[in-house]
Amino acid sequence: MSEITKELTTLSTANSELESLLEIPTKPAKPPCVILCHPHPRYGGNMFDTLINHISTYLLDSGIATLRFNQRGVGMSSGETGDGPEELKDTQSVVNMTTINPKIDGSRLGIVGYSFGAWMALESSLRSNSIKSLVSIACPQNKFAQYGTVQITQPKLLILGDRDHDFTIGQFRFLSNRMSEPKRTEVITGADHFFRSHTELVAELAGEFLKETL
Repeated sequence: MSEITKELTTLSTANSELESLLEIPTKPAKPPCVILCHPHPRYGGNMFDTLINHISTYLLDSGIATLRFNQRGVGMSSGETGDGPEELKDTQSVVNMTTINPKIDGSRLGIVGYSFGAWMALESSLRSNSIKSLVSIACPQNKFAQYGTVQITQPKLLILGDRDHDFTIGQFRFLSNRMSEPKRTEVITGADHFFRSHTELVAELAGEFLKETL
């Protein structure tokens, strides 16, 4: 594993000052980068979520930089937590800023979202051609259902636990089948929405997929 440089900084969007952490392997030069989107702030989600931590570690060990950030009203980020629309705007701003960061390869940008963050990842991928690959983990069913009738053309990995309280496997498979190619689905046996004892597996699945597609 190469050494990692860490930059804890603030990203300024049109409406918010967002606390962020950019971690970059020293090798290779200008690595690809993956943006990590955390679960809903109303339920304690933040950029140091356990699953987000595991995914970041796996990617960094693989030579891929990661950028995580706290949504508005979380940690040191300004503003108030909302129900999604303003967070989507902020996430898109983060995507745009990351693309032009001279320390990473902006042409190889991925995004991973967990729970509420999966909605952010899916919607951001729909809105931006800069994102080349995405991973959706335990996206809420009512948000996930929106993407069966639109074209998200990037390679995507869709992950759900078979004991998720919000989303039955039958619904997940039906809605996943409606989504545009290329896509891959993974159902984690024995995992609920929080993936307790399954975080390393989810991180490996996400990391290997991003290594293949970025």
